[in-house]
Amino acid sequence: MAFIKYLFLIIMPIVAGMVMSGGVAQFLDAPSGFIVIVPTVGTLLVAYRGSFLLSFSAIWKNVDTETLETAIAFWKTVRTCAIGYGCLGFMIGLVSMLGSLDDVSSIGPKIAIGLISVMYGLNVSYLLAAPLICLLETKKRNRRK
Repeated sequence: MAFIKYLFLIIMPIVAGMVMSGGVAQFLDAPSGFIVIVPTVGTLLVAYRGSFLLSFSAIWKNVDTETLETAIAFWKTVRTCAIGYGCLGFMIGLVSMLGSLDDVSSIGPKIAIGLISVMYGLNVSYLLAAPLICLLETKKRNRRK
């Protein structure tokens, strides 16, 4: 039930805004996704070798306290990395744009890589990681009672 509320109160208005502004397709960009998602997952695989999948399963399953704390740290790392790599994507797009100022037609697509990278980082951070952190911290708090 909480997931359905989440979809309708948070995700649906964002998607509706995208549709009303000209369509969702303009917000899909493979280079931006590659810049944000792949390094974030790579960082997590290196940092949380033995508990990468456990951090996902802690969302749905009852796990011990140590696994729950590791999952909370995992999702906090997701939140931090996604924003950081989104900003890195913006810098990549900006440098790419500045390198081709003589070709005015290429400025828009190159700065779009930067801006969409930031959007992807913020989406992963605030629409995925932050609610999961709250969910796991609530599980932890309820366990203490």
